[in-house]
Amino acid sequence: MKKSITFSLVLFALMLTSSAFGQDWRSFTWDDYMTKFKIPSDFEVTTNTAEKFSATNGKITLSIYPREDENLEWDEMEDALQKWADDNEVENQTEIIELDEEKMNGYWGVLIEGTKNDYSVGQMLLVDPDFTEISLYVWVAYDSDQVDTVIEMLMSFEPM
Repeated sequence: MKKSITFSLVLFALMLTSSAFGQDWRSFTWDDYMTKFKIPSDFEVTTNTAEKFSATNGKITLSIYPREDENLEWDEMEDALQKWADDNEVENQTEIIELDEEKMNGYWGVLIEGTKNDYSVGQMLLVDPDFTEISLYVWVAYDSDQVDTVIEMLMSFEPM
């Protein structure tokens, strides 16, 4: 799928170089799950509970679903992400991409792309190798012209 290939290529290029896109960002710290991340300043937070964080600006919707006590090892993450994508009926799925731990601020990470209800979708699973009891399942649905912002947002996750 052209959108997925474009997203993957931009993600790869961004992982090779660090750049700011001129977007204003807001930082969030989720102490319960020992993570921090950034969202564009024009996002409205729609859910912020122990079970879910969700925010949108109408062009991009980000949702984070933490799971405790999964204790995923690196080699189990691909299967867990694939199951989540299948359970959510994501169509046109790409192959799972392993994300570089150095570029992901110390997280282990895997990503799969696809579509749902005519939106581009990226699903990412993050695990801090020092605290494998917490898994962060990240869902982002977006308009195809928002790829750069989506990538910068996904790469902003940092373990605390």
